[in-house]
Amino acid sequence: MLKFKLLFCLIVASLTLSAQTTETLKKEIERLLEENTRLREKLEFCDVFNHSNQFETKSFSSKFDFKVLACKGLRIDQVVEIEVLITHNLPHQKMSLYTGSEAPVAYGEMGDSFELREVKFSHSKTGFGVERFMAPTGIPIKGKLTFRNILPSTDRLSLVTGTFLFQNQDGGGNEGEGSFEIRNLTIDWD
Repeated sequence: MLKFKLLFCLIVASLTLSAQTTETLKKEIERLLEENTRLREKLEFCDVFNHSNQFETKSFSSKFDFKVLACKGLRIDQVVEIEVLITHNLPHQKMSLYTGSEAPVAYGEMGDSFELREVKFSHSKTGFGVERFMAPTGIPIKGKLTFRNILPSTDRLSLVTGTFLFQNQDGGGNEGEGSFEIRNLTIDWD
């Protein structure tokens, strides 16, 4: 009989412990799931923040609208192509982007600088350290600035800058020069 009571006490004790352990485990699982949900929300917020493209542009002149359309990174070529759009309401303009000693330069988020590889605008011609093209009145002109030796580990360009020279196509003065700036530009790698 003593063995039976002892066995009965052991069974009741183990069931009680088992019930408490099961209940404790359920509570712990619920707590971990809630914590996991909060951490996922924080991670999603950080991901959205890091990949948001809240860049800033400064035109080379208040008379010209200078916009960035895209910033694409090509992993295999290790280049970044920045597509820009220029418009104005002045008389037809003869545009020159310096590509020689004053060529546009891009700076990465870790302070690296990247050299210009190529510039392309509609009907542009290269010569003597400049890329020349015509920008008709009120017509958007699309161009592409390509920078080289940029590793895919670079997520963002902190600064891209360069200098344009512009003047009336038919002469008559109104010559100007100014530097553009693009800041905090996220690279969309392929």
